[in-house]
Amino acid sequence: MLLEITSLSKSFKQKSILNDISFSIHEGEIGLIGPNGSGKTTLLNILMGMVRPTSGSFQLQSNSTVGMSVSRKGFFDDMTVNNNLLHHACLLGASEESVNKILIEFSIDYIHQRFNTLSAGMKQRVSLVLPFIRKNTLVFLDEPTNHLDIDSILLLRQTILREKKNNKASFLITSHILSDLEKVCDRILFLKDGVIVKNSLTHLLLEEYGNLEEAYIEILQAPKK
Repeated sequence: MLLEITSLSKSFKQKSILNDISFSIHEGEIGLIGPNGSGKTTLLNILMGMVRPTSGSFQLQSNSTVGMSVSRKGFFDDMTVNNNLLHHACLLGASEESVNKILIEFSIDYIHQRFNTLSAGMKQRVSLVLPFIRKNTLVFLDEPTNHLDIDSILLLRQTILREKKNNKASFLITSHILSDLEKVCDRILFLKDGVIVKNSLTHLLLEEYGNLEEAYIEILQAPKK
């Protein structure tokens, strides 16, 4: 077991955001989907150590390494793409060679442009480089396809599947693009109002509902009986 989450809860100003969340992450990917305000990003922020839970705990397997894509606020606007990534590589203990390799793999040829001159899609692609600068056991991706064109989405999907196969990496991914999760995730967690309402293998969901869009509608939007 790579990561064990036990009875995790979080409240802000007495408003409950997460309520007694428990699940495990094993080798492979888990997709976490739910409507806006369901607690997805808060959960990721807790697991990444950026927010403290109100109660509960989580435990990561020893000797594991964690990678994550960061928001655009995690980069220096007046620095070039290359210098930004070298800065992060230094913090992660990764080499300049690994940065150069992933830049080629992600087809980023604007390394000498200042970060604040990039389009939203270009900035997003740069942020997605970070989790792959070094080999990580677990990678957190929060809405990774935002602002990406189709070529970038396909490249990200290929990278995720390659890391899973070659390096046995696990992923926790949030996305509103259900077809993306359907193609890369082995297990899907449905989060609503801070509670996991369903946790199922993807292939079982597809057998029952046909596709994740129908599963989403039935599990998260259907009125309670």
